[in-house]
This record gives sequence, structure tokens and C-alpha cells, in this order.
Amino acid sequence: MATSLAACGGGSNDGSSSSSGQSDGSAASGDIKSVNVTIPTVYDLPDKDMVEEAINKITEEKYQLHLDLEFISTGNWLQQSNLLFTGDEADIIAAFMTPLSTYVKNGQMTDLTDYYANASEEFKAVWSADEMKGTTIDGKIYAVPNLRNFGNIIGLNIDADIAAEFNIENGQTLTMEDIDAFLRAAHEAYPDRYALVPQGSDSITSTWTWDGLGDEKFIGVLPKQGQVTEVQNLFDTEDFREFCTWTRSWYTDGLIMQDILSNTQPFQTLIGNDQAIACFDNYSVNNVAGMIRTVVVTNWAQSNSYQALCYGINQNSKDKDAAWKAMEILYTDAEVETLLTDGIEGTHYTKNDDGTISFPEGKTAADCGYGMAEGYWITPYSGKTLPLDVNGPTFFDDLLKFNEESLKTKAFGFAFDTTEVTDQYTACCNIMDKYYKALMSGSVDIESTIAQANAEFEAAGLQDIIKAKQEQLNAYLAQ
Repeated sequence: MATSLAACGGGSNDGSSSSSGQSDGSAASGDIKSVNVTIPTVYDLPDKDMVEEAINKITEEKYQLHLDLEFISTGNWLQQSNLLFTGDEADIIAAFMTPLSTYVKNGQMTDLTDYYANASEEFKAVWSADEMKGTTIDGKIYAVPNLRNFGNIIGLNIDADIAAEFNIENGQTLTMEDIDAFLRAAHEAYPDRYALVPQGSDSITSTWTWDGLGDEKFIGVLPKQGQVTEVQNLFDTEDFREFCTWTRSWYTDGLIMQDILSNTQPFQTLIGNDQAIACFDNYSVNNVAGMIRTVVVTNWAQSNSYQALCYGINQNSKDKDAAWKAMEILYTDAEVETLLTDGIEGTHYTKNDDGTISFPEGKTAADCGYGMAEGYWITPYSGKTLPLDVNGPTFFDDLLKFNEESLKTKAFGFAFDTTEVTDQYTACCNIMDKYYKALMSGSVDIESTIAQANAEFEAAGLQDIIKAKQEQLNAYLAQ
């Protein structure tokens, strides 16, 4: 999911207020309450107001609620969302890019336990009490998961034409030895293209086989897809060193773009424009146009999978009851869900005979005016909407099944609280920022760089963090 959750892009509002709270005269009535809903976005959404108006024609009549939609670009999310939590403008807001436990620790999220207990059966059918444990902290529910892949397959995306040339099929399982052989042969056949480019702009891959225990800086991890319970220094794990050994050989042999750490182009552009051949990616049952996807690491879910993007109610919300009512609408009303996720039929998409939708001819998510259909993984719940043609008519059913079948880390649902080691954690995060991407990309010597990083980690208090993580994890597992 990492591509998904860390994507960069422009937003239409970047934190500014999106609406007056009234779509027409009826919204001024005292019977209709306004609820602000703040959502991340990857693309500019110039038609946001058009979609909001269509949604409110439904919600004002059926529920006496007016939804003020505000979209903030993922690139500005941290700064703008943190500002929103200091005031009462936002009611429903995504917990994204900051651990849910941090919001809870700061007293910024409303306890939703009683709201869920008294919720409609239709809402509880979306997320069962067992699934809500994924957004439960210290026995209390603080957010509602959104629908996306909670587990990830990790594999190699390959230009479809080149994959066919080398007889590699979509969904085929590859070992790292297979990938090594393919990259070298493809590089020889296409020397003017990068054999391997980063998944993110400068990250070779956003995830692999280690679980950061709710800590996306990976300061203390469970390796081996979380199937062990001893917290370890990532740089000392066999998983990490093996991966870096492969990338180091590819980098030194010219298979990886040499300026990877300063790259700003997404892999979709590099591969789509015939500048590159392949990249690592994490995914579920979704596809990407023009590429095939292989399997290196089978479907598994990290500890914070449910919490990595979820929706809660701002503790400063002026009307939490109305906010919860809106929350139920966003998860149960198919018309509202479809408008919020797909936009308006005929304007932002067209229906296909097989039950899928396509962007208007000649348009993409980036320029159709409202491209959230490609960002189905961002909106609160897209399970009752129409899937994009590239993903197929059974996509959302397949996604739910995929989540059920994910191998879960033994720490599933656990999130590390950094309170007792705040200073050490901050210092170690700075060290990780200095070395992690460079090591993963293969652009630096492994042994000498790890030795230098580990010396800095020890001086910064890494062992204090690992000890605290282990103690918290042991207590969690004992519950």
C-alpha cells in the first residue's frame, strides 16, 4: 500500500475552507446541520463544488445534513491537517500520515465506542466489532477504517510489452534471483532505459518484509512479515541486509537510475514514457495500465494496516452527534458513496456494460475534473461504488476477500507509543532519514554505512526505543 498511502500531488484547496455550509436556501434552515468532512487527495479537484452540491441534494432531503467537503493535497496534508485539529472547523477528518495513537495521545480524536455500539445494523455490517479492533486504542474506538487493501502483495511492475517479450505473465511469482536475471537481460536489450526505478520519487520501495509496529520510520521492527515477536534493529535484520545486497549489485552495475535519491518523477511516468522498464510496488487486486504485476512477497498485513488511513471525529467538533450521523451516511448510503468516490456520471465517468466505469474519452484522473475514482482507497468507503475498468467488475468483492486472506503480523492492531522515549525517537528518526533510502536504493556501501548508522543509533538511544517497544508489544500480546 505504500505507493497508495504516500502518493504526492496537488489539491484543490490546500486547507482553505471549501464551502459556506449552504448549498441553497434550504441549508440555512435550522433543521439542517452542517458537517465538515476533510479528505486527502492526490489530484486537483476543480469540480469539487459540483460534486458537493449533488451530494447535498441527497443528504439535506434524506438526513437533514449538509456536508462541507474539504480536500487537502497529500503534499500539504501534515501541515494543514495539524492546523485543523487545533480548531473546530473540521468535524470528520482522516487520520493519515500521523499515527492514530498520536492523535489519541494528544486528545484530538473523539472516543467513538458508544457511537459504534449504538450504530445502525447497516453500519455494523460494513465493519464488524472484530474489525473495529484495528482502530481501537486502550480498549476504545477512535476511528473507522476506510476501505482499501489492509495487506499488500509486493512485486515487480514491468512494462507490459517488455514482460511479454520475456514471457513474464501478470501475477507470476518471481524470486529475487529471477528478478536479477530479468533486469540484467532487459538492461542489455534496452540499454537506453532504466532497468529499475523507484516506487516513490526517491524510494526504491515503501515496504518489504518488516513490520514497524505502527512506526513508519522503522525504529525497531519485527522482520519476516511479522511472524516473530522479538523487536530488532532493522539494519541488523537478515531481511534488510539481503534486500540491500541485491539493490547494491544492481546500482553498481548501472541497472538502477544513478540519481535515484534526487528523482522527482513517479514510476508511472518513467515506465509509461518508455524511460524505464520496471519498479517494485505493493498492491492488492488492483491493476495499473500498461504494466503487469508479479509477486515476490505474498499478501501480508502490518500491525497498523487499519490505522494507516481511517476517519475519526475531531475532539473540537461543535456537534459530534451530527458528525457521527454523517459518518454513518458516508459508509452506508450507496448514492453518496458513489458521488464522493466517482463524481458525476457523464461528467467525470461513463458506465460500461460490465459494471465498471471509465474516465471520459481522452481524460484521466489527473484532468477529468474529479479523479477520486482512482483514489477509491482514500474516501471513507467505496465498497458500494463502481470500480474502474482497469480493475474489473468484481474489484471491490475481490478486495474484501483479499483482506480476509491476508497473512497478519503477530502484532496486528498494535501501535507503538513513543511518549517515554520522545527524545531518543526524534534523534533516531533523523538518523534513519539520513541512511534508510540510500541503503535501500543500493547507492551506498552496505557494511560501512550500516556500521556508521548503527554507531549513531546507539549514541541516540536506539536500545531505549527497542526496549520500550518490546515491553509495550509484550503487554499487548498478553491481553
